[in-house]
Formats: sequence, structure tokens, C-alpha cells
Amino acid sequence: MRGKTILVTGVGGDIGQSIIKCLKDNNTDQKIKIVGCDIDCYAASRQEVDSFLVAPFANQKDKYVEFIKSIVKKEKIDYVIPTTEQEIIVLDKQRADFDGECKLLINSSYIINTFFDKYATVEFLRSNGLSFPRTYRIEDYSEELSFPLIFKPRFGCGSKGLTIAHDRKELDFLKKNRRDFIIQEVVGDIDEEYTACVFSDGQDIHSIAFKRSLGYGSLSKIAELSNDMELLDLAKKIASVIDLQGSINIQARKTAQGYIPFEINPRFSSTVYIRHYFGFRDVEWWLNLYERKEVKYTPKYKSGVGVRKLSEIFFDCQPL
Repeated sequence: MRGKTILVTGVGGDIGQSIIKCLKDNNTDQKIKIVGCDIDCYAASRQEVDSFLVAPFANQKDKYVEFIKSIVKKEKIDYVIPTTEQEIIVLDKQRADFDGECKLLINSSYIINTFFDKYATVEFLRSNGLSFPRTYRIEDYSEELSFPLIFKPRFGCGSKGLTIAHDRKELDFLKKNRRDFIIQEVVGDIDEEYTACVFSDGQDIHSIAFKRSLGYGSLSKIAELSNDMELLDLAKKIASVIDLQGSINIQARKTAQGYIPFEINPRFSSTVYIRHYFGFRDVEWWLNLYERKEVKYTPKYKSGVGVRKLSEIFFDCQPL
């Protein structure tokens, strides 16, 4: 890709930081200009972009949209890569505002609306004959599951807000104090948790999977490449059903009955740079999709482990 300007939002977050690393790997000829924004003036990747701006919160819808539109116009942005759920939801509803101005790297409205709704996700899996965890809206739950139970927001960011109810007392408290939550059975074991990414250009479908261990909160800290065709084929089947043109991430646990997906993220995920390193370059491919360039997937390794690390960056330090 040559002579393009790309806006990456949320560059202080793990996904934003990883996307910038992917773009820089693709930018050996220095023809890509990266503009970054974040609600935090001390965003971790502020010094990694060519230009940085402080953004309003996406829940300030009108203000946020006008902010993005102003950057697109001022910086002559070709592509916008939003990295957070709230930003994707807002920009999805304002697609028409950007027609002819730039391309938004977001999935179809159907995919966004289905998979940012955790209850709708389970209904999607059920209706398409795929495995799913038994799941209930709070108002519909009538003691169908045994403890422990998962309580999590129906709408929200990954596992944020997820709580485990171990007994009746905890269940009653959560039902009383949580709104728009769902109740879900615990499937499988945390030691058999997997993350699979699938990309499609509308014709060819490619997938990659890792066995993961969580750390640093709910991030995938350790990702071990998995070549299990059952999981890879499951990811491809989901992509085919939804007519995917872009990238999604599927989280699943392996059980005696096979892989059971429990969450589908219709956006780039926190393992985006890890899979990029292994040859699965879905950031580059999504851009190529709009550039009408061929997508080629050539796996680089037959095995391997990616480990996320913590590091520090410093701002505004004045010497004595």
C-alpha cells in the first residue's frame, strides 16, 4: 500500500497499540501516514504515530462523529480503524457521513448488531446448528442451570463486568443489582480456552487459532498456535454463514463434545499482532480488500507461542 493516511482510534489501548505495530510492519517504504487518537492525552502509542489528537468519548455521539469527520477532512484520511466497541457502534450508525470521504474498517451492520449482543450471539449459534452455552436473560431465568453460573453484560466490552455466582445468595444479589445482564452456564475448563480469528474477502476464508491463557486482566497473555482443524473449520463455517468481508474473533472452550463458542467479537482482537507475526495479516488484508488487491495467506510457522509483555513509556519529563 502506497501513499495512504490511516486513522487508528484508541491508540492507548491494547488493540490500538497492536494495530499500529501491524501497520508499521507493512510500512517499510514509509508511504503510510498513521494518525492516532485517544481519550487519554497520555495514550501509550502517542509517540508511535505521525500525528496524535485527544478524542471525545464515543458516547458523546454527535461530538465524537464531528471530531472524526474533522480529522478525516483535515488529515485527508483514507481509512479509519476504530478499535473499541462503542466507537464501532457509533460509526456503524453514521456510515453515510463518511461515504466518499474515507473507508471504515468495520463489519456489516448485521454482524455488529448480532455479535455485540451476547444473547443474540447465542441465538445465532443456536439457529445455525452450532454448539452454544445455555444462556438466559435475567427475566427469563428459572433455575435451569447448576452453580457456578456466569453473569455478564448482554452488551459490553469482552469480559468486562463478568461475575461468577457460586450459590443462591450471590445469584439473588446479582439478579437484584444487574440490569441488561445474561446468565450463562460454565462450559469446559479455563485450561482449554481458545481464540480463533477468521478473515474473508467475500470469496476465500482464512482462519488461525491459538490456545490461550489470560493475564493482565482479561487479555490473552500467552497464545500457543493451534492447528486443530475442528476449530479452524468452525471459524470458517461461522464466517460463511454471515457472509463475512473483514475480520472477526471467536472465543471457545474445548469440551468432550467439541468446541463450544461463547463469544464472537466483530472487530480486531487483542491477539491481532501475535497472529500477524505468524503470517495471518488481517489488518493488511482488510486494507487490501478495499484496494482490490489479492489476499494471500502463507503460514510462517507450524508451531509457536506468543507472549504479551508489559512495558513503560514516559511523557513530559523535565530534567533537574
